[in-house]
Amino acid sequence: MIYRIFLTILLLGNSGVFAQELEIDPTYGGLKPIPELSPGQKKNMESIQKDIDLLHKDIGKRLTFLSQEKKLSDGKYVQASYSRVQYEYPTKNRYIVNHQFVLGVTGGGSEYNLNSVELLTRKSRTTKYMEQPYTQIMQIKNKAGDADWSGFQISIKKISPSGEVLKEFPLKDVYEPLQRVGLAKLYRTKLHEIITSIDRYIDAKGKGLVEDIRFIKDEMNTSGQYQEY
Repeated sequence: MIYRIFLTILLLGNSGVFAQELEIDPTYGGLKPIPELSPGQKKNMESIQKDIDLLHKDIGKRLTFLSQEKKLSDGKYVQASYSRVQYEYPTKNRYIVNHQFVLGVTGGGSEYNLNSVELLTRKSRTTKYMEQPYTQIMQIKNKAGDADWSGFQISIKKISPSGEVLKEFPLKDVYEPLQRVGLAKLYRTKLHEIITSIDRYIDAKGKGLVEDIRFIKDEMNTSGQYQEY
């Protein structure tokens, strides 16, 4: 249900009355109409979108290798970070934080395509002697190939003893324009991190092969004199 409020502004020195109708969407508490991006912000978003398209393609180029390494499962490639402890001062609250990314993959054989990218952060309160646990799961999900940000979704799930509360909304409905740009930049940065993470695995695999070949070459080079037996 959409609730409407009417904002009436009396302009001093003017006999007219300017009335603007605003809408409140209770699904996430946002106001409508959503403020538009400034010309500079629009240009920035266009540049970010171009970068994201290139990064999506770069990730796609690595999918065949990951498939050959048997790293794809049920159309997904997943990596997770080590858990880290976070303290919140001055409350002395203690949290465990985990990060994870999931690549949605389509195709098969020698041709794979990136379908989606999902970024997840889980933050759970583990303060000693706290009777009420509390967990927040934050997610950014984007469809590869969308040029108008329509597939860019944000959500947060809050889990407590009283139940679960889920809030989700698309990027275009984020009320503050600066936050829209900030989230787009964050996503671009995370794509760079995903590529770096995959490349570390590829590099380690390559170095392992190099060491194997070096070992074979060195050992076979010291065979000594052959003789009958």
